[in-house]
Order: sequence, then structure tokens, then C-alpha cells
Amino acid sequence: MQITIIGLGGIGASIGLAYQHAELGDRVRGYDINPDAMQGALEMGAIDEPLDSADKCADAEMIVVATPPRAVPELFQRLAPRLRPETVMTDVVSVKQPVLEWARAYLPYPNRFVGGHPIAGTERHGYQAARADLFQGASWVITPTPDTDANAIARVEHLIRAIRAIPVRMDAAQHDREFALLSFVPHCLAFSLVALHAEHPTQLQGGGSWQSATRVAQSDPELWTELLTLNREATADWLDALIERLRAIQQALQKGDSEQLRRLLQS
Repeated sequence: MQITIIGLGGIGASIGLAYQHAELGDRVRGYDINPDAMQGALEMGAIDEPLDSADKCADAEMIVVATPPRAVPELFQRLAPRLRPETVMTDVVSVKQPVLEWARAYLPYPNRFVGGHPIAGTERHGYQAARADLFQGASWVITPTPDTDANAIARVEHLIRAIRAIPVRMDAAQHDREFALLSFVPHCLAFSLVALHAEHPTQLQGGGSWQSATRVAQSDPELWTELLTLNREATADWLDALIERLRAIQQALQKGDSEQLRRLLQS
């Protein structure tokens, strides 16, 4: 199966590396608007062949879209006139409902598109962050709809298993709500803690708890602005719930109510 990866950052290049390490004998092509990313992916062995335009990606048997979210609608429109009915497409964006809407709006064969999200990223980004073992044992959510072609689902799940991840089928709305709690809110907290520390520098350095709580604040803020905006309603709802709990803790502290504080910390 000929695979073309569009977007050769940390996730895209890792997909290429992992697929190459599976030694299936398939050719992996890649495209990125950044020539350095394409050259880097080629040199590390993530791709066999760099392509010089997105247009040339359309004839692949499978296309994996690993671009930032903002690039997806335009990319779909650019590929649309050149896609073949048998081509399977998937993506790695960590918000699924908007991507499915773009697929329905812009792709000529939306039933051949399978939304995907590997739950395996790190705070590092760029092709330099690529790892062949990034997806090993990780859940990889796919969000097929009732109209999605069964063959397309099977082929995407084959790709996922080939790179040693675990496919998990889920409704897109459920994915977006759950992942807002599991990842988007923690990122909001990490960015906020780092900003708070910048406003109030400390003489002491943080220990393990600080490092754990702020690690993902090293993530790309531009990317996370896009993601949070696309999943803003679910994230805002979880932030409301978190703020309510934090206010309860604050009130217990202000009152010196140790029993209430203990209940809040144990719940």
C-alpha cells in the first residue's frame, strides 16, 4: 500500500518512521511546505520520496494528513479535484468534529475519509521530535460515521496496527468532549502556571510536581490556540467545572475548614 504523509512534523515523521520500521516493503512518500522538514524526514528514513507539491499527493492509495488544523480545509479543497474514488484518507488532528465537517464539505468521496487521532504526542514538535516507537501501545482513536466505507476503516486500522498502536472506534463528539478534559484542560493549566510564575518569579526551583504540571507548556502555543478554539465549547465547560472545584478549595482554605478540605482532596 503506497502511503503519502502530508505534514512532516513530529507526528507525521513518526508515522513514517514507525511504518518503515514495520518493514512491510511499502513505499512512503511525504510532503511538507517546509523544505527542511522534507529533507530531514528523508535523511532520517521517515519517507522514501519527497514530493514537491500537495497536488502530487492525490494519487496515493492512502493519504495521512498530519498538518496543523488551520491547513486542513484548504488542503482538502486542493486535493479534491485530483482524488481517486479508491483513495483512503485519514488525519491526526486532536479535534474530530470540525475535521469531519470539512471532509463532508470539501472532499468528493467523504465516505473514504476516516478521522483519526493518535493519543501519543509529546510537548516537542518538528521533525526532530520524530520517534519510530512513539505510537507503540498507544490508543489511536478513529471516528467513522455511519456513511464511512468499511474498507476504508479496515485499511486505516491496518495502518494503525502496523505501527503498533491500538485502534479505538469512537463517536467524534464523545472524543472531543472527553479529550477536552484529558488534554485541553491540562494544557490550559500548564500554560497558566508558567505564566503565573513568570509574573511572580520564585527563588526556589520547582520539584517533580512542578515539572509534571508544567511539562506540556513547552508545546507550540500557536497549535494549541488553534486546537482550543476548535474545541472551545467542551473545553470551556470543563474549565467551569474545574474553577468551581478550585473555588471550593479556596473557600475551605479561607475558612480553615480542614474537614471540608480533606473531603475535596479525597473526592
